[in-house]
Amino acid sequence: MPSELNQITGLSLRWRVLLSGVLLLVAAISAAHPSSNAGVELQAEQRFQLALEAQAARDYRSMLEELRQAATEGHAEAQEMLGMVLMTGPALYGTAVKADRCEAGMWMRRAAVQGSETAKVQLTFLNRLRASPAGKNACG
Repeated sequence: MPSELNQITGLSLRWRVLLSGVLLLVAAISAAHPSSNAGVELQAEQRFQLALEAQAARDYRSMLEELRQAATEGHAEAQEMLGMVLMTGPALYGTAVKADRCEAGMWMRRAAVQGSETAKVQLTFLNRLRASPAGKNACG
């Protein structure tokens, strides 16, 4: 009887070790190749965070894309940052970002409506930059 018990215990231990190994392998494969998030909708705050990460990585095209998405969804900080990015354009972001003071103004106004003091100050500065002859709207 004791030898049968040892045999059963040894078999059970082998199965547990094998099962643990398989589970570790599956976990490692899942971590290396995450499943597609095609069905997952990102929130504006998440998009804004992705924009900040892209900026840190100097991936300015991705930064601009994520900022536009978050700003369009009403994220005030993204609107403010997008306005600032569009004001500076290539001066800070190289050829990846074209300066567009008219679009910058639009995003700054949206952020200002939501209470952004920074956007209000930037709008004042922006309006001085694009001053046009009397009676003409610089942004058409």
